[in-house]
Amino acid sequence: MNKFISSLKRLFIAIVFALMLGAVIIIITSSKPSNAIKIFFLGPFSNKYFFGNMISYAIPLIISGLAASIAFSANMWNMGLEGQLYIGGLCGTYFACQMSSYPAAIAIPIALIVSFLVGGAIAAVSSYLKTKWNINVFLSSLLIANGLFPFVTFFLEGPFNDPKAGFAASPRFNQNFMFSKILSPSELHSGLFIALGFVVLFYFIRRQRVLGYEIKITGENALFAYYGGVPTGRVEIIAMFLSGGLAGLAGMINVFGSTGRMLGYMSMIGWNGIPIAIIARYDPIIVVPAALLFSFIQKGAEAGALFADITPQVAQLIQAAIFYIITAEGLFDFIGIWKRKVVK
Repeated sequence: MNKFISSLKRLFIAIVFALMLGAVIIIITSSKPSNAIKIFFLGPFSNKYFFGNMISYAIPLIISGLAASIAFSANMWNMGLEGQLYIGGLCGTYFACQMSSYPAAIAIPIALIVSFLVGGAIAAVSSYLKTKWNINVFLSSLLIANGLFPFVTFFLEGPFNDPKAGFAASPRFNQNFMFSKILSPSELHSGLFIALGFVVLFYFIRRQRVLGYEIKITGENALFAYYGGVPTGRVEIIAMFLSGGLAGLAGMINVFGSTGRMLGYMSMIGWNGIPIAIIARYDPIIVVPAALLFSFIQKGAEAGALFADITPQVAQLIQAAIFYIITAEGLFDFIGIWKRKVVK
C-alpha cells in the first residue's frame, strides 16, 4: 500500500509539472493566453455536456490502457493496439449489422465477444511468432497492425460501406443496440461500467490470482520464471491475447457508445493506451486517472478551439510533455537504483 501511495504522489507531482509546462505552451502560442488557459483548464468542467464528454472519451482509453498494461507487464511490447482495436471494431460492427433484428440482449454481447476474440487472435499471432521463431514482438505487432489499416479501410470504402455516409464508414446497425446515455445531453454512456468492471477484474487477477503472478514474474525475468516452473511461452501468449482482446473490445465499446458505426479513420485510442499504461506503471487502478488526464487534455483543447485560439496540436504537445516528464521520472528511479547497486 505504501508503494502504491508513493507512486501516486510521484505521479501527481509529475503531472503538476507537466500541466505547468502546458500552461507555458499555451502562453507562447495564444494571442490571449489568460483567456485560453482559463478555458483549457476549466472548460471540461464548465457544464454537464463538456464534463460528460470528457468522461465518455476516457472510457475506451481506460480499456486500451489496460490492454497495454497487461502485455507490458509480461514484457510483451504490443505495439499493434490501434490495429487490433480497428479490426475488432470492424468485425464487431459487422456482426451487429447482421443481427439488427435480434434483441439487444443477444446482439450486444455477441458483437463484444467477437471484437474481443478477433483482437486477441491478432495479438496472439505475435507472441506465437516469438515462441516459434523468436521474432521480435515489438516489430511483428507493429507490422501486422500497419497491414490491418488498409485491409479495414478497403471494406469500409467497398463491400461494407454505407453509400449515404459520403465517406469511409460502415452501415448503421439497429440503434437500439447503442449504450444508454447517463449524463444527457453529453455522450457519456453505460460503457463506463464495463470499463470499470475490467479495471476491478484485472486488479484482482494481478494481485490475487496465479495468472497475475505468472505474468508479473515473466515480465521481470522470463529466464528465472521458466526455471522456476512457469510456462513462460503460454503466459506470453495469454498476455498478448488478453491485451489484443481488450483493444478490440475498446473499439467496439466506442462504436456502441459514441459513433454508432465503424468509421474509416484512426481513432488514436489504441496508440494512446501505450503512454497511459506507462504513466500508470501498468497498475490497473492508476490507469483510470491516467486515462482521465489524457481525456481532460483532449477535451480542454477542444473547448479552447471553440472559445479561444487553442489548436489540437497544443493538446498533443501537452500530452507529450506529460509522457516525457513521467518517463524521465521513471528513468531517474532507475539511475538511483543503479547507483545504489554500484555503491554496494
